[in-house]
Amino acid sequence: MSQPTESVIIIGAGICGSSLAYSLTQSSTPRTITLIDRSFTTLLGSSGIAPGFIGQFNESEILTKLAIDTVSEYVKIPGGFDRVGGLEIAFQDEGIQRLKARCEDAKKLGLDARILSIKEAHGLAPELVNEDGQGQAVFFEKDGTANAVRITTWYQQEAKKRGVNLVEADVKQLAISDGRVTGIDVIQNETSRHLTAAKVIITTGIWAQGFSSNLPFPVPVIPVGHPYMHSQPHEPLPHKIPFVRFPEHHVYARDHGTNFGIGSYDHAPIAYKPDTSAKGNWVNWFKQPLDFATGLLPPAAAREFQDGNHFNGVFSMTPDNMPLAGKVNSVEGLFMAVAVWVTHAAGTAKFLTRIIDGEEVEGKTKEALEPERFRGQDFAQLEEKSLTGYNSIYKTVKSG
Repeated sequence: MSQPTESVIIIGAGICGSSLAYSLTQSSTPRTITLIDRSFTTLLGSSGIAPGFIGQFNESEILTKLAIDTVSEYVKIPGGFDRVGGLEIAFQDEGIQRLKARCEDAKKLGLDARILSIKEAHGLAPELVNEDGQGQAVFFEKDGTANAVRITTWYQQEAKKRGVNLVEADVKQLAISDGRVTGIDVIQNETSRHLTAAKVIITTGIWAQGFSSNLPFPVPVIPVGHPYMHSQPHEPLPHKIPFVRFPEHHVYARDHGTNFGIGSYDHAPIAYKPDTSAKGNWVNWFKQPLDFATGLLPPAAAREFQDGNHFNGVFSMTPDNMPLAGKVNSVEGLFMAVAVWVTHAAGTAKFLTRIIDGEEVEGKTKEALEPERFRGQDFAQLEEKSLTGYNSIYKTVKSG
């Protein structure tokens, strides 16, 4: 006897939602899948502006495993992932000791990592690392940069080939009746419509709060403003260089091919309510941390950032720096994968696909990503905790 066809709606076609749509088509369960977003021609969310740094090691073993799984998928996509490696630089004793600990912990999880001198780090990325100075570095050889737009587009195209319906519409709310989700209400071409589904999955990133107001638990996905800057254009370098992090100063930099890019977490965190795009209004005092950040680079690179193109890139934070991904037990048929970074998107999509298919998943991971884990807590306090974590972006609390 054949299985009945299950109707599924995914709200949000960024890198996580698009990856999930593709992943669900690999399942043996017959489904009608609809991927819905306000725009497919331009990615309006964080996926469209993500700097693309993929550092696989995290103090959380769960996030590390999700990142490793994600990279294993991105490398299958033409032009999706460039394994240039990742450098972390420290100058003070405390920072150097932390690098050494990270190096050893990464190796225990099967990642290639080794300690380098500053001179050796300069040799790998001479354009972004000064040759002189005390300090050390750790090099993660299998890290790299992801082209989030290319990856997202590829997942959408492949999902469409496999029968997924791509619908451009504005989702207004979830439809919930008698404790279960029944579909969504949308506006499409200025006309209100109701779309029915047995399962609905929220993958809306920075807009997650807008779809959670009628849920019986808090969804503390807090959008934050973040300064990033592209340098003036340059000729492509004759060699590829690793991306570089300066964790003591909360700064990171990379070569985008035709220009350098740099970002900083070294400023007071700022909650930012996004409108229709993940590019928020510029915050004037963002200039100060970016000026300091460029001062960490060799003079030639720093000069290229003079009159660079800066912007406020909005992304999601949570109180424990972990995504919310899994089944919503209090609302039958509802699932979510929100606050998922590019670094973990494909791995999270595969994890959630297994849950939707009714397969067993690792208990520690399921518990750590549980969407309702903040039930009963005060939202204002959860927001404050999320913002506090912004300045410790490289120090995720160990969650297993």
